[in-house]
Amino acid sequence: MKNVKQICEYGTIWNAQDFHEPEDSVQAIYLESKSFENLKCFVAENSDPGTEIESAFSYHRQKGKDFIRVKNYVGVIETRNGITIEILPKIYSAQKDEAITEIGESRSILLSMLRCLHDSPFKTIDKAHINATRMPILEIFISMFLKEVESIVTRGIKHFYANSEENQKYLKGRLLFGEQIKLNITRADRFFVRFEEFKANIPQNRILKSALIYVAKKSKSTKNKSQIIALLTLFEEVEHSKNIALDLSKLNGNNRLFNYYDTALTCAKLFLGGESFTSYKGKNLNTAILFPMEVLFESYVAHKLKKQYPELKITTQDRQHFLLTDMLLKQNKFRIRPDLVVRTRDLLIVADTKWKIIDHNLPGKNYLISQADMYQLYAYGKKYESNHLILIYPECETFTKELFFQYDNQITLRCIPWSFKRDYLVFDRELELV
Repeated sequence: MKNVKQICEYGTIWNAQDFHEPEDSVQAIYLESKSFENLKCFVAENSDPGTEIESAFSYHRQKGKDFIRVKNYVGVIETRNGITIEILPKIYSAQKDEAITEIGESRSILLSMLRCLHDSPFKTIDKAHINATRMPILEIFISMFLKEVESIVTRGIKHFYANSEENQKYLKGRLLFGEQIKLNITRADRFFVRFEEFKANIPQNRILKSALIYVAKKSKSTKNKSQIIALLTLFEEVEHSKNIALDLSKLNGNNRLFNYYDTALTCAKLFLGGESFTSYKGKNLNTAILFPMEVLFESYVAHKLKKQYPELKITTQDRQHFLLTDMLLKQNKFRIRPDLVVRTRDLLIVADTKWKIIDHNLPGKNYLISQADMYQLYAYGKKYESNHLILIYPECETFTKELFFQYDNQITLRCIPWSFKRDYLVFDRELELV
């Protein structure tokens, strides 16, 4: 894949000019100077504490050499020079003490996780995309977008009545007297009129056409380019958006007639920068489509468990409880949102997912489990009156077996490894009795 570099989470991006014949790996890649400066400026522009990009990258200098550390965000970025960087999940092997170096496997897991991401357009990623190890991820996103636009064309491009104002040779609609006097006082053969016209040149279609023009410049795939050309001919009567922000603002509150546009429009917003999964500012990168691994892991586990246990009621991001009550205002404060609440006939289980590496060999260091996570699960148990709590971590070489804890009030907590090989998890021994 020409001009495509791949790196895993927590990898390092270096300026190639500081090294003699550097060689890329999943742990470190080397960018030519202009591309590195693009990325460096992008990180600097978005370095305010608490911002999403600040959580995705960090800039450092060591022994006179600049480098950028990738954190726990994955996705695709493209520099102004056209270099694409695919940031992949760091998936650990349960048998080896190092990250899996098979790029294809890590890519497949990322795409599988995107398919499960809640309220996203990636549900149409198919198995062919997941197994296409040589197809850049950006091309997969483009292919997915084109598939959605083709679906719209099949169902019919929407036309809508819209007001038009023109200086015409005949009277049509409503005559605008002010403009008529200003423009046609010496021309009796002209009428400045406002009228309604049934046309396809509406904000939804302008956004789609603008996105098609955008991806036409990005795509290197012959198949995708051919599809784009064919689709653009079908949008011939639609103008490209002259004000993307204004047209995007007009999409809010769409009626049900445009429901089948939703996924394609979400993709278009992602490409045009009007709306992405990670907010950022600046023009130092052409594209930045990034996802926090915490969110991907949570959505993925929830999706798999719902499929594994269709007979159970599994709620994600449950919102029914608050941590405390403001007695002066008589208002609940600090809503708690566990990742998973599982209800059976006899049990209520509260679970959280954590994209962190722990170690079952280090009891003296509390297995590297965060104390804050333990407090968080304890609060969930108290509020939900549940004695069955679960923390789900990704399986790795240092965490292959369950850990079991008990708070002093009979609340039990189990830490369970999630294996991407098996994609299966036994919720709790008690479930086997239900």
